[in-house]
Amino acid sequence: MGNQLAMGVDMNPADILEGLKPKAPLGGGKGRLLRSLHCTSEDGDVVCKMFLKTDVKDDKELDSHHRRLNRCEASLKELRRKNPEAPTNVCFYSLYKNVPWTDRADTGAAFVIRTFFRYSLQERIMTRPFLTSDSKLWLSFQLLKAVQELHAAHVPHGDLKVQNVMITSLGWLYVTDVAPFKPSHISNPADFSYFFDSAENRHCNLAPERITDDSLVAEKQTDPVTEKMDVFGVGCAIAQVFQGGEVLFKLDQLLAYKNGKYDAASALRDKLQGEEQQGKIVDFIMALLARDPEERPTASQALAKFCPSVFPKFFDGFHSKIIGPLVSLSPDKRVSALTSQLKDILQYVRTCTVAENDTEAASEEAIRDNLRTAVVILATVLCGSLRHCLIMQNRTSCLQAMMEISPHAGDDCNLQMLLPYAVVAAKNETSLVRATAVKTISVTLQNIESFPTGEATLFDDYIIPAITPLATDPTVLVKAALAECLPEIASHARRLLESRQLFAPVSESRSDLPYNNGYDADLNRLQNHFETLIRLLVLDGDVSAWVTRAFLSDIPKLCLFYGRQRTNNFIIPTLTISVLFLNAPDFQVRRDLQRQLVGIALFVGATFLSYILPCIKEGLLDVEEIVVHEALNSLSKLSALGMLDKKALVDLSEVVVPLLLHPSNWIRTGALDFFASMGAQLSHVDLFCFILPILKPFLKYPVPELAKETLEAALVPRIPRQVFDEAISRGSADAVLGFLQDESPKSLRYSQKRGSDYSLSSISPGQETSSLGGRSQSNSPLEPAQSGGTESFLASGPVLAQGELQKQQVQKYIESIVKAANRCKEDAKHMRGADTDMTLTSKGDQPDAKVVGTGQTLSLAREQALLPQLKELEFTRDEIDSLHDHCPNLRMVRPTERQKRRMQSKSLAVEKKGAPTAPSRSQDAAGYSILKYTRPTHNLICQAEEHSASVTDISVHDTLPIFITSSMDTYVRLWDVRKLDKDSALVSLGTGYCDTTSQHGTASPVLSVAMLSRKESAACGTASGSFTTFCLTSSVVLHALSLAGGQAGAISSLQRAATSDTVVAGTHNGFICGVDCRMHNEAFCIKAEKEHGPITSIVVGDEQGRESWVVSATMTGHVTLWDLRFQIPIRTWQVNEPVYKLSLNGPDPVVLVGTSTVQRWSLENLRRVAVYIPSTHEPGTPAKETRNAYADVVGSIGQTHDNSIRALCGSREATWFATGGTDRKIRYWDSESVTKSYVVSGTDPGQPPYKYSSSTANETMEVREEKMGEGASQVHRGLRPPPQQHKDCVTALSLLRPVPGFCHVPIMVSASRDGCVKLWQSACTKPQDRNAH
Repeated sequence: MGNQLAMGVDMNPADILEGLKPKAPLGGGKGRLLRSLHCTSEDGDVVCKMFLKTDVKDDKELDSHHRRLNRCEASLKELRRKNPEAPTNVCFYSLYKNVPWTDRADTGAAFVIRTFFRYSLQERIMTRPFLTSDSKLWLSFQLLKAVQELHAAHVPHGDLKVQNVMITSLGWLYVTDVAPFKPSHISNPADFSYFFDSAENRHCNLAPERITDDSLVAEKQTDPVTEKMDVFGVGCAIAQVFQGGEVLFKLDQLLAYKNGKYDAASALRDKLQGEEQQGKIVDFIMALLARDPEERPTASQALAKFCPSVFPKFFDGFHSKIIGPLVSLSPDKRVSALTSQLKDILQYVRTCTVAENDTEAASEEAIRDNLRTAVVILATVLCGSLRHCLIMQNRTSCLQAMMEISPHAGDDCNLQMLLPYAVVAAKNETSLVRATAVKTISVTLQNIESFPTGEATLFDDYIIPAITPLATDPTVLVKAALAECLPEIASHARRLLESRQLFAPVSESRSDLPYNNGYDADLNRLQNHFETLIRLLVLDGDVSAWVTRAFLSDIPKLCLFYGRQRTNNFIIPTLTISVLFLNAPDFQVRRDLQRQLVGIALFVGATFLSYILPCIKEGLLDVEEIVVHEALNSLSKLSALGMLDKKALVDLSEVVVPLLLHPSNWIRTGALDFFASMGAQLSHVDLFCFILPILKPFLKYPVPELAKETLEAALVPRIPRQVFDEAISRGSADAVLGFLQDESPKSLRYSQKRGSDYSLSSISPGQETSSLGGRSQSNSPLEPAQSGGTESFLASGPVLAQGELQKQQVQKYIESIVKAANRCKEDAKHMRGADTDMTLTSKGDQPDAKVVGTGQTLSLAREQALLPQLKELEFTRDEIDSLHDHCPNLRMVRPTERQKRRMQSKSLAVEKKGAPTAPSRSQDAAGYSILKYTRPTHNLICQAEEHSASVTDISVHDTLPIFITSSMDTYVRLWDVRKLDKDSALVSLGTGYCDTTSQHGTASPVLSVAMLSRKESAACGTASGSFTTFCLTSSVVLHALSLAGGQAGAISSLQRAATSDTVVAGTHNGFICGVDCRMHNEAFCIKAEKEHGPITSIVVGDEQGRESWVVSATMTGHVTLWDLRFQIPIRTWQVNEPVYKLSLNGPDPVVLVGTSTVQRWSLENLRRVAVYIPSTHEPGTPAKETRNAYADVVGSIGQTHDNSIRALCGSREATWFATGGTDRKIRYWDSESVTKSYVVSGTDPGQPPYKYSSSTANETMEVREEKMGEGASQVHRGLRPPPQQHKDCVTALSLLRPVPGFCHVPIMVSASRDGCVKLWQSACTKPQDRNAH
């Protein structure tokens, strides 16, 4: 394509059209008719095709061609106007221009311009991943659809070949370079070379009837190109696609084919050997290549004839209703639409397939084949959109969709398409995307049935280098995902190695074979790679409990990968010796370890039980009852499998037998299961000689066999929970032994004094309570007896008086538990220090209240002192339950039965006895501002993880200690601080689902929420732009409103005015709307400048009791002060970084602007007075480059590496404020005394502290946070306390009013992207109130 003129005339496109700049020639400069250039313009990259004139006579002929092109363009536009929803596969020229011949310049030119595509069909055939049979069928179908569209508009193409067919990254095909100006008939090979052979390779796609004798050319020259001629070109292009790029005809072969001397069908069959449906495809192509034009079908006839014999029936629906409409959408909208409808799409394919087949067996096989074909098409769209998505949530949704379609995809699709894109996504800058990508890699490998021999080094050269950096990733989420998927990835790495070993060519030299020394070396290298990853994940550095638990999820599969020898040398020592597992501070790690020991024992065999049994024995003496339960389960399974010999069973019986008296029904049942499994393994002689003597002191009468039912009936009553807890709290077994042996009335009076009688009958697992040394499995702190009581226990005979052996065993067990509990308590106290006590203190606390173990549970005496101080909740259970039955639009999620029992037991609150009126939100009883003297502390009160996605906003009530949270999981949850569990667990009282749907039919994430002045009402804004007010205590949705006439977009921020129920909303499309929630209408609507970008946050100010101004901030860094009286902007300034949060601060009109720093702006003189710079601050990304910041507006928290402020907590009554951000730290900033600033949460024990300094430059105070030297860090010994800080980006902060009788200072509420909500204790700095909290 391009002129090769003897005179050497040339012309620059910039001389023809302003703004057109050439980049590179196309087609290698071999064309004769047209010269093609890749150019840039203001609208993007384009292709410019120029014809350089050689004579003034060319003008007249070019004018006729110009008119013909205009007619073609008008016909196509008219066709699309009649059917605007139909997708198009034709890309016509966007501009045609004729530069007249000028004698002075002795030159002239005509050119056409079209959109630039990176790949033509010819280039795509030669590019990896190579097209599969399914992809070739889909492209062939689209090519026929494109020709059908051209012919429907009566536009002939004239030169159909693979060079004129373009492919996008979505697999969507476009026919370009329509050539009505080329001759319809030729006779001279020179004409063929000039018009149709731009590459000079003699490839010919012309229909045979277009090549005629010289005598007929003149009279046929004016004949147009017919539809049948274009169909022959389509057949040649499809044949070239199925032959892997090899053409079917050259010019001499086409002439021979025209004369019947060349058998194209035989040549095509030879090339398609091994192709699926070879016979049908050959018949289809040869029908398009019929010599006689009358026998050749049109494009429409071909589609009707060969569907569904060649093309599946669902292709038409995919083209017109699924893939076609997605092509014109942006990548984010495309992925959102496709992932939300993915299940329906797959079901549509199944339905179409069943309709095509008669028999059930044929349908099942056809469904698998058609699903594989459909998945290839969907995978191409997903992979082509993944890298271009700007919203983090859509990237993760895309990866999750890839995991969902992977089981239906073939090996080629999984290996050549899904796996490479998942590996690339593992390098994404967003932690959630990286974590999801790791899981996608694991799932994709799992669905690959066999690896090709050419992929022998897939893991060594590709996958392992990609996942190795993730082992040292700073985000716990990524490391946990890798730890969870590592056994699966390792197993497939060995599978590939063994597959390569199995199918190695026999003819190779044995020294080169992998199954000789090479196989052992390769396996050893793989095992070393994964051993390095395991050490980086769970052995080196400060390892999170989440990572450790994820690693323990599938240990047996990892043992299979390493083999018995490496398992004994590496896996078993790692699990049984390392403090990270056996003595982990997190009880869940110890529980998961106990669950995995049986699988390890099955693999390594009974020989190595000497390493495993001590671990199980250690679990039997754990302070957490769930760990003891899992240890007993492991012993029962090992005994049932016959892996324990007689000596081991006897030794274990002496350790387990005291557990038959344990107050926990779970532990008691586990011990019975162990003895019952032992009874099936040992002979009657061994049972009577060794086991029954051990059991005898714990039985009321002898038993004939060790059946579970028999033993359970013969067991003496269990130790009461009260007695067991008393032994633990006193720290001595002598106390409980003496208590049980004492039958005097004094003992009974002591029991009644401690809390009435307790049931000693069988207690269901859901009703019993645990010891103070373990996790609670109860729903009430104190459980009254139904019958019997302590008297019945003593009446049955003193349990420990039945034998000295029983007394020694129980005493030994209790002393072991007390010793373990005291060790954990001392270690936790050493790590926390005096200022980091994680339990609530109260005026009514008893001096003997103790915290046992590493948990946060309160003692019984402490809880008895705390309960009378709690007020009864204003929201009753009946009011909450009424929401379930009557509210059609606000769907409530019922609490589980356990949550109901927990809330009922905690709501045995003290009756109100003339309690004084609660002080206001900002003042205490003395009348001064509490917020002014309040500072958050490091003490975590409690936390909740009920949200399944990022928490987007927090809103607190003005006068009540309640708050609501909104989340990306589409739910709004209601919380009351006075309903805390005895173990400081926070449980939501109700869950509202905002029943608004997006345009794709899916529920919309809730981005913002505002509590109204009435205690039962709230408002929320969604990503779909719906503003909803609903009642929390009744059964109605008050109102649902679309702001700005439905043009507002996502509601990113809601703020309630201080003196009314007017809620001001900031939206993505730049609207600031006021909603009167009493009248349920829109009070005002202001439109910001479009160039300022989406609004991310707003604050409402008041002067003299009137809400007179609003400050808004946008993603492009524009901050605007608005006058609400006249609804006009007063002043706009730009901070050159995306603004994520705004907050008021101090009595003066001051606004805090959160970017990568916190800027303090005075609204009186519109001047920046201070800037607060965290230690993690990096120069912010300029606002004009933050295109992906739109992700924050629709719910994603954006990038986690930018160290930006995402949460601000300030007040007009205080000069201090708190911040949270992507570094997962919560900071307290004191604007009056900057050196008193500190990090509330986010620093680990042993890390160096921070110091704060200030300086002044250009009348702006700069406050900097700096990390002190490593020498200032503290060395922590022993066990570390459970981590208190957030594990993900902090997204919301707020202050909760004081709770009378519970806490006399405000409580800070924080939330993060992982859905976790935390409450933080505060301190009062005013001297007379230091002990108020």
